[in-house]
Amino acid sequence: MAKMLVMVITGKENINTEMVAFNFAINSVQNAKAQVELLFLGRGVEALFKNQNNSDTFLAQVQKARSLGIRLTVCSVSMKSLGVTDEMIFEGIEKVMGGVETAARIDDGYQVITF
Repeated sequence: MAKMLVMVITGKENINTEMVAFNFAINSVQNAKAQVELLFLGRGVEALFKNQNNSDTFLAQVQKARSLGIRLTVCSVSMKSLGVTDEMIFEGIEKVMGGVETAARIDDGYQVITF
């Protein structure tokens, strides 16, 4: 079984790329039965903002990913550097240290795919 860590590093300047990352993750689970985790780093944290223009669309993607067992994580260091608080992002996103999480997933045999 394929194991993939999908890293979202693109911010709201390119919403289409953020959506492609969600769709890639969801389709990889649905169609290829891959084990997938999503990690939002740097400006990618902006995809999780609950008060953006497209927040309903992104919330639907978050919920779909969760329903498929995709683990969603956000880099706490990126949040801090961007001034993002827990109240600004969707609920239930697990906070991790992005670099440590990436290294741990690679050690676990995950391939890293970046959007």
